[in-house]
Amino acid sequence: MKRLFVVALLFTFVVAPSVTGGQRIAIRVSPVVAMEPAALTIRATVEPSDENRRLTVSVESDDYRSSSDIPLEGRNAARLNVVEVRDVPSGLYEIRAVVSGPMGTLAETLQLVKIQPARGR
Repeated sequence: MKRLFVVALLFTFVVAPSVTGGQRIAIRVSPVVAMEPAALTIRATVEPSDENRRLTVSVESDDYRSSSDIPLEGRNAARLNVVEVRDVPSGLYEIRAVVSGPMGTLAETLQLVKIQPARGR
């Protein structure tokens, strides 16, 4: 269990900040490690661009999936978008943010999050 936590933590600080397609999008998830049922706050920062049309934020594990689509109005869209997901059960999650435009995916990034089982389970 400790090994999984170390891998998740290392991934969070080493891999997660990297972004496909330049620095068009970045995410910060809070908390990175929590007890179930967890409430996650996902902050996605999207660089303004005329091509930006949609931001998709997904929370996914083997047994759970949640997704939010946020329309973007190109260069006039809000730079910071916040998504809250409540009652997330235990598991290792990929939190992914994808910016799409008229021709498809423009950029994406992800962060790992670990939700621990409640005590006594």
